[in-house]
Amino acid sequence: MITRRDLLKFAGVGTVALLSAPGAVRVSHARKKISIDDAMKEHLGVTLSGVKESKLINVKAPTIAESGANVPVQVKANIPVDQVEKVIIFADNNFNPWVTTVDVSPLNGEVFFATRIKLAKTSPVRAVVKMKDGSLLMGVKEVKVTVGGCG
Repeated sequence: MITRRDLLKFAGVGTVALLSAPGAVRVSHARKKISIDDAMKEHLGVTLSGVKESKLINVKAPTIAESGANVPVQVKANIPVDQVEKVIIFADNNFNPWVTTVDVSPLNGEVFFATRIKLAKTSPVRAVVKMKDGSLLMGVKEVKVTVGGCG
């Protein structure tokens, strides 16, 4: 039978062995910031220049957000829901601009999505609607992030 003391000794020896083996554990803290074009290419297959801005896509967010930690965003598209496949949200100046992808179905009744997002700093928030025919439409809202509301 193994005692608690034996278990702790074994765990301690295992930890020392793991930490002393050079190259055994490789943790990389150096991550590369992703550009909006790279994020869009990854999630949509096209860059920002390949997406058409449309008045049919309405992005509602505060013009000035006191804190970037919790920014309310609503996306509404004046397009029949049966023509829409998904809604993808991007925030240009975040470390990774892709925020979320939401699949849409006719059971939704309308193309509407509301959430709260985190913004690293002042940034355009983009909602891209991917249509079932493959076309992409975009709405944009600039959100200014302030510290303590001092703009």
